Amino acid sequence: MFCWNVKSDNTGKIRERSQVVGLSTLPDSKGREIVGVLKKEGKIRMDCGASPDRVSFADLAAYYFANKAFKKQSTKALHEQIINGICIPRWGSAIAIDIKPVKAKRWLESIDVEDPTREKYRSVMGTVYTFAQCEGIIPLGLEHNPLHWVKGFSSVSDYEAMTLEPEQTYRVLELLQQPEYTLLLLIAATGLRMSEALGLRWIDILWEKGQIKIRQTFVHNVMQDGAKTRLSKSSVEMHSLLAAVLKLWQEQTLYSKPEDYVFASFKLGGKKPRVGSMVVEDYLRPAAVKAGIIRVDGDGQTFDTDGNEIRRFGFHTFRHSLASFLMAEGENPAVIQATLRHTRLDMTMYYSHARKQQKRDAQGMVLEAILAKREPKRGLETMQQ
Repeated sequence: MFCWNVKSDNTGKIRERSQVVGLSTLPDSKGREIVGVLKKEGKIRMDCGASPDRVSFADLAAYYFANKAFKKQSTKALHEQIINGICIPRWGSAIAIDIKPVKAKRWLESIDVEDPTREKYRSVMGTVYTFAQCEGIIPLGLEHNPLHWVKGFSSVSDYEAMTLEPEQTYRVLELLQQPEYTLLLLIAATGLRMSEALGLRWIDILWEKGQIKIRQTFVHNVMQDGAKTRLSKSSVEMHSLLAAVLKLWQEQTLYSKPEDYVFASFKLGGKKPRVGSMVVEDYLRPAAVKAGIIRVDGDGQTFDTDGNEIRRFGFHTFRHSLASFLMAEGENPAVIQATLRHTRLDMTMYYSHARKQQKRDAQGMVLEAILAKREPKRGLETMQQ
């Protein structure tokens, strides 16, 4: 049941109104979304020109999800997760324009996450305020958006992705069967995102042109039209060796018709693709452990061969590995950018990680330039004096 107060323009008295919006088992997040739709349709009549000092943050959130036109389902799912799961439990009943920036910042600092995640929470919550201001729900002006004044959280992560050498990728491939073998080889060679690879149908493989067309992505178990960015929608080049592997898999799979998914789920009778997270946990990570590429301790923490902790290991690792390999081999950065289908070159550079030997060679060049092939005057014996 949704309850609200209405002030009579004639008498000035405040009377409570209520309306049933669903069963008692209905999740709060779904209930708020229904309320937002009912408000939009005029089925819940609020005060005419209701004062902003009576609008809660939960009201803003309900209106946001009922009226915001999301381009991608994955974006809506992320915002629902943050707003309904993180923001509303703390601020849902608070009057939206009364929330103070200092309290919002202290709350964000209290959450046990890294700064980029805090910044994401801050940004999404602030987006709800901005949308409400554009719609006339709360007044315009930065003073009515407390999240605008919350500063100090970096959006740049200090996380550096793990990258593999080609021979390491081969060792993992050797331990995989079909279709995981073809899926990994496809991503390692083309840099396709996991969601893009899972969204492929056989009709998207343009054999004669030697290209792969990205028409849809499979995100959060939902198929979405289009790709992540404008450049991502472009075709991906397909080498003859990769085409041969894909053709062999098409001959082996039960789902080989043009409209079938390339990596269809057998459990679901081919109606949907495989679930990426399950493929990683059931096949990719065990293969990487067996190949000696990563190590998992008794607490479930993952480490590389040098003992460095790895926060993430999945198919995206091979996208980073592709960028790093091509950069190390001296490939034109513009070609690498086009291969990964990045909008900006600086994102391509972020994906490119220097190899150990490259770092040593660079250090050697500096030492040679400093010493100019002369014997160093300060050796170990000098340091010991």
